Formats: sequence, structure tokens, C-alpha cells
Amino acid sequence: MSDHDPSTPKPLVLRVEISAEQAASLAPIFGVPSEVVDEAISEPRPLLPAATGARTDELKQLESELEQREAEFEADVQIREDRMERWRTELEELERNLDRRERDLISYVDQLQGAMSGSNDAWWSRPAGGDGGV
Repeated sequence: MSDHDPSTPKPLVLRVEISAEQAASLAPIFGVPSEVVDEAISEPRPLLPAATGARTDELKQLESELEQREAEFEADVQIREDRMERWRTELEELERNLDRRERDLISYVDQLQGAMSGSNDAWWSRPAGGDGGV
């Protein structure tokens, strides 16, 4: 069940916005001399100048720290990108080297197969060592 009793009425909230121009006309209702209101409207001043200055200093310090962290992050990203580019270059060089060696090996195997099929088969009948037997 709900905590609210349906028979209990909800409170009515009334909000009023007053512009600076209208504040002077309402001053007598609240017992404030109109001169005080006129002065406040014509010369707005910070509520707490000391606190505002401290807050400004704090925000400047936080901004400085944020800029420092951002610079460090960007430098870190750049270092990682440079490292990855170097690895990519090394990998491409290794792949070219591997392809060259593979072509050389295929060429060598083709030469051996050509030499074995082109010559007479007498060498198959000889024992190892080529001395014709013991």
C-alpha cells in the first residue's frame, strides 16, 4: 500500500518571481525603505567577495591541473602511437624478409627437383657415400 492517504490533501506550492524593477514597488509591503532597494538594484555587489576570490583561485588551480593532466594524456597517447607505428614498420620489414626467404626456398626446391628429375637415376642405386660400396 501507499504511504499517502488518498483523503489527505497535498500541499499547494506557490512560487512568485519578482524582477528588479518590481522590487522597489514591493518594498513598502515588507517594510523595507525604497532607498535601500533602489541602492541594491543600481549597485549590485558580490555577496561574499573573500569567498569568491578563494573560489576563483581554486578554480584556476583546478583548471591548471586539468590542463596538465590533459597534456600528459596527449603526450602518452602520442608516445603509444609512435611505438605502434615503429612496431608496424618492423612487422612489415619482417614480413618482407619472410616472403623473400619463402620465395628463395621455393626456388631452391624447384632447382633440386629439376636436378633430380633431369639427371639419370643412377645415383639412387648407389649406396650412401658415393664410393660404390665396400
